[in-house]
Amino acid sequence: MQPYKLLSELLSRIEEKVSGTSETEYLNDLPISTVHLRRLFKFAFGVPLQSYIRSRKLAVSLENLMQTERRVLDIAIESGYEHEQTYIRAFKREYGITPGECRESGRNIHVTPPLHLFPKNDVCGNMVYGPNMVMIPSFHLIGRRYRIEIAEAPTKAPEAAKQFWREKRHEVPNPAEPNIYYGLTRTTDPSFTWTNYLPSMRVKDLNVIPDGFTGDTVPATMCVGFRYIGNHHYEEISELRAEALYTAINRLVNEHNGRYELLDSEFFFEKIDTDAYDGQYCQMEWFAPIRMKNA
Repeated sequence: MQPYKLLSELLSRIEEKVSGTSETEYLNDLPISTVHLRRLFKFAFGVPLQSYIRSRKLAVSLENLMQTERRVLDIAIESGYEHEQTYIRAFKREYGITPGECRESGRNIHVTPPLHLFPKNDVCGNMVYGPNMVMIPSFHLIGRRYRIEIAEAPTKAPEAAKQFWREKRHEVPNPAEPNIYYGLTRTTDPSFTWTNYLPSMRVKDLNVIPDGFTGDTVPATMCVGFRYIGNHHYEEISELRAEALYTAINRLVNEHNGRYELLDSEFFFEKIDTDAYDGQYCQMEWFAPIRMKNA
């Protein structure tokens, strides 16, 4: 099943059966193991699946608690909890007060809203999610630099990445993250028709750079980040998939252009954890610096 359809189906099931008693009620018949689905969900939405289900169950129970005079025990059972005390402990962990205190306090309670996927998150059946604002700490990279015409980047950059990962990554000295690929794009001048692309790995320092390799330092920067899940091997980000992905990212960024200015003309990079590939789904993160706009 394509990632977009898979996660959309899961989100719908959670809302339809929000008072379910176990996680398996939401996962039955989905063509993926529970372990892998939990991993995909956490990567896509940034929250553990079990935590999200619990938060949604409690949010729905809160309406019954505040809008009726029903017993807490009855609300707990209807919300999928077998014991009242289990519900009370979960409620207090989520909101900081017990159900009884909530009824008496008159406080506003902030709840976890349902997650949604929309057609704009669909990339040829695969999925891109974001944007998120992320503060990226400074880090160093060592790799092989390529000069690539911008018009050819959707084809040439994946080819360069594949060649580096297959043939050259083992020559990078003391990589900090041996299984994580970084692809850094820098534009020397916005008027140029080409960019520098660096298929690379993160290292602790740039003291030892092998012949034929290039070192680079990404500065500490506030970035906008996106997460991509593809129903394919991480080496199979083809020209069509790359173009569709960047089209989706640009569309999502434009929805927020009143909040910040995207500075991808300076640099941007993708990050792929090759260990996260489970034989079916790959995961990629994409980051570009931003400048906040004055209100």
